[in-house]
Amino acid sequence: MVHLMSNSPLSIVKARFGDDPKKAKEKLVAAVKKVAGKDLWLDRLNEEKGLQHVSNSKLLHLEQVFEAVAGAVGSRDKLIGEIAKLKGRPKDEDYKIRLAEESTPSLWDRYQAVQSNSSGKSGSN
Repeated sequence: MVHLMSNSPLSIVKARFGDDPKKAKEKLVAAVKKVAGKDLWLDRLNEEKGLQHVSNSKLLHLEQVFEAVAGAVGSRDKLIGEIAKLKGRPKDEDYKIRLAEESTPSLWDRYQAVQSNSSGKSGSN
């Protein structure tokens, strides 16, 4: 049995953005900011460190999540609304406020879980 090793985050970043690690990191940070925009970004960033000090794997994950959310629903607010709707609580503002405190990746995970649960229930009826 042959096990193939997956590429390291640094090798993925270098392949996508060039061989110079610093410039590649800058381009990755710019790509994350571009995808996130103001509709997906929740500004909880340490101002002293910035995104430059976030690991490549986390930045790649953020970019992937932001692209998925933008493609599926469009914005954090719409994502929160969809989660509330799927949970049967579309008018529960307190629930939406509590959801708004979560990070976008956490909301995306919750959305996927709720969506798969609701599709599983409707398919069995």
